[in-house]
Parts: sequence; C-alpha cells; structure tokens
Amino acid sequence: MTFDLQTTQTLSIFLCIFFYFYFQHTSRRFHDLDGNLVKSDSGIWINGFDYNGISHITPHIPEINDTIRTPCEEWAPFCGLPWILPVHFMFRKNWYLPAPEIFPRSPIHFKVLAKELMPWNSVRLSFEVSGPSHMSLYIRPHKGSALSTWSLGDGTPVASIGGDYFVFYSHGLHATPWNFWIELTASEKHSDGIVSLAIAAHYFFGEDQKSPQLYALLERLPNWTFSSGWSCTYDLFVF
Repeated sequence: MTFDLQTTQTLSIFLCIFFYFYFQHTSRRFHDLDGNLVKSDSGIWINGFDYNGISHITPHIPEINDTIRTPCEEWAPFCGLPWILPVHFMFRKNWYLPAPEIFPRSPIHFKVLAKELMPWNSVRLSFEVSGPSHMSLYIRPHKGSALSTWSLGDGTPVASIGGDYFVFYSHGLHATPWNFWIELTASEKHSDGIVSLAIAAHYFFGEDQKSPQLYALLERLPNWTFSSGWSCTYDLFVF
C-alpha cells in the first residue's frame, strides 16, 4: 500500500484532531499461595494513544491527571493490569481513577482441577475457566522455575516482552468451559510458590459492558476524542 503526499497530510491532520483513549472499569483481586485475598481494589483504568497522554482532556475532566498515575504491581504479571493485548511496552503512562467495585451478572469462574508431579520431575497444573466471550490469561513463573510446556497452541510457550506469558482466549456466546494445563520445572522447593497466574474477563458487550460510572465518564469527554470502554475483572492466584 502506498500513500501520496496529500493522503499523508490528511492522515496527519486527522491524527492531530482526534485523540484515542480506552477506559476499563476494573475490579482486581490478588490472592496468596494459601488462597487468601491479600489485596483488592477497583477503578477506571485509562490508556491514551496520543503522545501527549491526557494533557488535552484534563481541563475537561480535572480528576484525570498525573496524581492518579497507575502504580505497577511489580510482583504480578503485566503489572497486575488487565491488558487486552500484550502491548504494555508501548505505553509510557496510564492512569487509574478510583471507582466503585463492579459486580458482573456473568462473573468468571476459575477452578483448579489438578496439581500433579509428572514422571519427568515437573509439576502440571490443570485449570477450568468459564466466563465472558473474551478473556486474557497472564503467567509469570517465579525465580528458579520455568514454564516448560502447556496444552495451548503447539505446546511451546513463548514469552512476551518482559518475560511474562500472555494468552488471549475468545469464544462464541455459548461455549463449554475452557480447560487447559501448564507444566513447570523448578530447581528447588519454593515457599512462595512456583508461578503466579492471573485471568482477566473482558465484557465487550451486553448488560455487563459499561457501569454507570463508566458511562458518565465517557459522556464528559470532548467530542474531538474517540474512546472505547468496557468493564473487566482481574484475578491473580499463586501456586
């Protein structure tokens, strides 16, 4: 595909006029090795595709400013955030505006089916997940352990930039639960577990798509912005 000078100038003008943002009303829950809930919060997570970040919308929505910059949960895969794609390295900044907890009518269900020590001295963890039509899976092996194989794709895990593993799963409106397993090797026994695994549920449509708070925020955006928004949950577990 080629572009002439006039087309290039038109695209440049378009990009200068419109600013694209996406907003995810998120509820997060972090669990420890014993399954205890150790942290939870809720907020509207904001990412901007413009180099200037949110500077152009702050005058219109003053509460969205750099005082609510998103902190990275260093110990959680993908900073403990519900990325829809593994593009975290492309964003310099994002923001997390506190908001009430969301309660999807069709919540995600996550179940551990088995934990097996394999003959070749690795640990296989089997899971069952049911939830909305779009979900993201994030995996981070702990120091001293490695993700050797899994039941996904051709069986060879490929890490994302930064070393975490990312899987995007989608299905039709009616589907059986998603069953998969991961296999890890560890050089020694770890008191804090061998892997952190998180699952995010993305509600792109239907009754769970937008909360009243998300609707209200999107309504306040200037008409020269282009935005999309949805609700999601992020649940982290340690094994």
